[in-house]
Amino acid sequence: MDSFLDSIKYITDNFGTRITGTEADHKTCKHIEEKFNSFSSNVETESFPVVGRALQNLTLFLVWGYFISVVAYFFIPVVALILAILMLLVYYLARFQDKNLVNLLVKKSTTSNIIAKFEPTKERKKIVIFSGHHDSAFHMPLFKRKTTQIVFIQNSALSGIAFLVIAAIWKSIYFFIPGISLMKAFSYSIGSLVVDWFYLPDLIFVLALIGLVFGFYFLAGMVTNTPVMGANDNLTSVSILFALGEHLKKNPPENIEVRLISFGAEEPGLIGSKHYVDKRLEELKDAININYETLGSGKLGLIAKEKDNNVVHDNDFVIYLHDLAAKHGFDLPAKQIKFGNTDAGSFSKKKIKATTIFAFGQDDVFDMLHSTEDVVENLDEKLLQQAFELTLKILEELDK
Repeated sequence: MDSFLDSIKYITDNFGTRITGTEADHKTCKHIEEKFNSFSSNVETESFPVVGRALQNLTLFLVWGYFISVVAYFFIPVVALILAILMLLVYYLARFQDKNLVNLLVKKSTTSNIIAKFEPTKERKKIVIFSGHHDSAFHMPLFKRKTTQIVFIQNSALSGIAFLVIAAIWKSIYFFIPGISLMKAFSYSIGSLVVDWFYLPDLIFVLALIGLVFGFYFLAGMVTNTPVMGANDNLTSVSILFALGEHLKKNPPENIEVRLISFGAEEPGLIGSKHYVDKRLEELKDAININYETLGSGKLGLIAKEKDNNVVHDNDFVIYLHDLAAKHGFDLPAKQIKFGNTDAGSFSKKKIKATTIFAFGQDDVFDMLHSTEDVVENLDEKLLQQAFELTLKILEELDK
């Protein structure tokens, strides 16, 4: 078997950065398919439409829509109200309903999930899925500058839009009912248009202006045109899947069907794993998923909760893996991550047992997350070997 770093270096050297839907992404999918075919006679590649910059486009749409709403407030508050409500609705649907409406405005490309199956030599008692993703992200410098404040910055911008809604409702009432009594601060004219300013609603509007500053700060720190190599995030998972495939070729499972899946389009919002799970809900209802993220730097752990995506992984399963790891001499603490989400969330949201094994750095955040430092030279071969050895112990126990 090649070293873990060799398999990662092959992809980075030959295909480079792998933004979802690009030619490099397609070539990487083909390479993974070929590797999986060398391990298993049952390999499936499923393709689906995707927008590679979905999250970047969403952020741009929300922040600039917020800005236009603020400008509209000065002249026609009811327009500001409608736009601000639209921004909150688009955000809610994207984050909590997995419906990014901005994608309707953008041309789509395609990417793929690659699945290798290993049937048991005896009766199948369960499906066990080991997974990761092969696409890479864009540089997000805010992760390095303000790691612990990202959630505060994001929520401050969202709160500003909510304050804008309140102020615009108040101002719109006056707009439609001029006789209503409000304490006026001052007014001025722009041609034939008279702009009135009031103490209470416009004090709330000041909070909306502050939120807009946070919005543009978030935009500047999270949306760039610089793709990163993504060696740690998440070719480390692909290297584990390759090693696991080689092991299963020689040592097929007895009582479980094992599936190795390299998901596409994780970075634009877990699109590949959602596509996979949604197509197979009935088939996967008793399956379990062990996902991998950023295994090449930091310290190994388990993700129990993904706060930003409001995902709580099955507590009993997390405890089981923690205790299993401890039994074999591995320290695998359960963590609640503040920002970011993983493909295991697509399973947990559908009540399928899942969690992610990852390596974390400072503040329990994925190491080198969306950073230009995420290159193969900064990865730890010994940590990847440790993660693989742990995987073999988990596989052995599950097959019992």
